[in-house]
Amino acid sequence: MSGLGLILTLGKSTEHVKTSLLNYSPKHLIILTSEVFASTARRQLSHWKKQYNLEGDVFVIDDLFTTNAAENIMENTFLAIDFLRMKKFKPIFLGITGGTMHMAAAAASAATIVDIPIFYVKQPDGEQVMQPNKDIIEMPSLSAFSQISSIPPPALQLFISAFTEKEGSEKGTVHKSEAESIGIPPGYLDLLTELRVLDKIEKSTYKVTYMGASIVRMVSENPYISALIDARKEKEEQFDDHMFG
Repeated sequence: MSGLGLILTLGKSTEHVKTSLLNYSPKHLIILTSEVFASTARRQLSHWKKQYNLEGDVFVIDDLFTTNAAENIMENTFLAIDFLRMKKFKPIFLGITGGTMHMAAAAASAATIVDIPIFYVKQPDGEQVMQPNKDIIEMPSLSAFSQISSIPPPALQLFISAFTEKEGSEKGTVHKSEAESIGIPPGYLDLLTELRVLDKIEKSTYKVTYMGASIVRMVSENPYISALIDARKEKEEQFDDHMFG
């Protein structure tokens, strides 16, 4: 199979599900929910399958309010991710809007470990209706941070200049020719697209995403972030070298 795989935590409220489905158009949806909402989630999933032409499953988290809750949530999140990976769905996203706060925290921890992008659907202001392109906030992944923090200064400056030096429809865009002129290989822009740093809007034109702009800004303005990532990499390398020594 191919296509996008989506995992959503779910409690009583389901408004965020529609927004997520409209934004990502997944081929397969996995609902993570508690025993309390399991039967309701299955009925709703049956409706969403028909309405959005997708496949799906409900993964039930047992004992959500016991001392083993975090472990149970993480285990189900890992199982959901593994299921979608085995079925060759790509990319995979985790939405943490629904359910309890500790469900969101534990599921996000599991996704971070295996480098799955996480997003949150915020409530619109006042009487406004939900707008997928506006109300979905994607969280930066470790891979995206690592890639941007390790690129040469001219490449980082190229992404910064997309916002500081361009106007109108060109604002936030990066052209393949611009990247090639400073030695960035064309395939690297596609890699950043997979990491949600860029959106490919035309054959040779990319647009920096909201998440990408946030990473670029943090890496360029806060040297401590780059230092923390570099220290983590160095520690991992030392650990690998001496692990079986």
